[in-house]
Amino acid sequence: MRAICLPRTRRFPIRVAHLRSTRARVAAALVVLFVLAFGCSGLATWAALSQPVDESIETRLRREMTLARHIYAAHPMAEAARLIQVREERPAGFEFRLTDPAGRTVVGDLPGGPLDPDLSTVQTPQTKSPQNITDDSDEADEDVGRRIRVLAETLPDGAQLALGEDLGRSRELKSLFLRTFVLTSGAALMIALAAALSYVSLLLGRIEQIARTADAVSGRDLGVRAPVRNHERADDIDRLALSVNRMLDRIAGLLASVRQVSDDVAHDLRTPLAHLKQRVETALAGPPSADLYRVALEGASEKIDEVLATFEALLSIAEMEAGSAEARPNLLNLAAIAADVVEAYRPSAEDSGHRLEFEAPASATVMGQRPLITQMIANLLANALIHTPAGASVLVKVARAEAGGARLSVSDDGPGVAAEERELIFRRFYRLDRSRTTPGSGLGLSLVSAIASIHGAKIEAADAAPGLRIAVDFPSPNEHPN
Repeated sequence: MRAICLPRTRRFPIRVAHLRSTRARVAAALVVLFVLAFGCSGLATWAALSQPVDESIETRLRREMTLARHIYAAHPMAEAARLIQVREERPAGFEFRLTDPAGRTVVGDLPGGPLDPDLSTVQTPQTKSPQNITDDSDEADEDVGRRIRVLAETLPDGAQLALGEDLGRSRELKSLFLRTFVLTSGAALMIALAAALSYVSLLLGRIEQIARTADAVSGRDLGVRAPVRNHERADDIDRLALSVNRMLDRIAGLLASVRQVSDDVAHDLRTPLAHLKQRVETALAGPPSADLYRVALEGASEKIDEVLATFEALLSIAEMEAGSAEARPNLLNLAAIAADVVEAYRPSAEDSGHRLEFEAPASATVMGQRPLITQMIANLLANALIHTPAGASVLVKVARAEAGGARLSVSDDGPGVAAEERELIFRRFYRLDRSRTTPGSGLGLSLVSAIASIHGAKIEAADAAPGLRIAVDFPSPNEHPN
């Protein structure tokens, strides 16, 4: 069987008609999910970042205020003001202001005005920036001044010390995070979208190959099969392809069986119908005679019975293979059923000069339909008695299997069947050359195979050394397919 392959297609279709394709829908869904995921992640990160930044400003202001308060307590006001000013002129220093008890500013660049004790936020007036300086902050866009976080504290002598930090630093940090987040999210979105589209295109291409295989089969090309990349480590699509291939194999087998049956029916029914026609024409060609007509009609009736039996067997096989048997399976004692069939065939075996033997345990349970299993054993036994010479021994044996099932075997010490023909004897109408003259239509073992199949049993023909052994392995009652 050959696997069908598709020509390589473009990974990113851009035609308008493709906007309604599965690729486009998957791409849109991925974009939406990706944006939602990154948006939620960004909001959570923003919230987690903003609070520590604000808390850090407050912590540093309070720590610096504690140190400035100690400096003020240890030195006169003028000296303390100088020391605090020197400290706050560092690159990482704060803006500050020291006022005397009368409210006059002693030193400091923090904007004037009364300040509430503890923490507050001060809005400074707008100052015109030089022409060659641009301010990208939100406040510059809104045409407002700076916002300063201020910590003010009244000293023991009535003076007031205020420390402040420009919130523009935190804004810059948050703005940097926002720009970085947008850039990285956009890059990640493009990479993820490209990778997802490539992967989705690969998966959809494989599914399209399976669809193309089905279309080819619909066009009566039964030789194509869906490609499978890895049989040992099959993914979901490989398992789908394997299931489709098994279905196609089954369909091909059924069609081949139908063709074979048609050919075999035409071939095997030609002989009895020709004999029937010959008997009728012979009776009509001779002089009128009641006895002659009676003999002709009796012979014709026998041939008609053979044809009807053949068609009845074919219908039974077809019903079993189609799974149309309506009877529910029951828990059966295979050994007891085999014993009954053996006893029923023992007189005819003795009449034909055969030795019929039987071995079985007290009980060997299987799940099944009693009439069908009885018919299976009867067909196996009749096949052995018909195709072995007088004096041959036939052994019917039932044994328990280790896995909880049971094995039924019918063995003989007759001429046996060649190894290359053992699988063929279960085909409809197949008969060995030496069996062409024996009665039968070649459907007995086909019926046995069909009954085994609907019971989930495995059937095989093997060398009995000498003779032929046909064994049927029934599954455990817990593993029965029905």
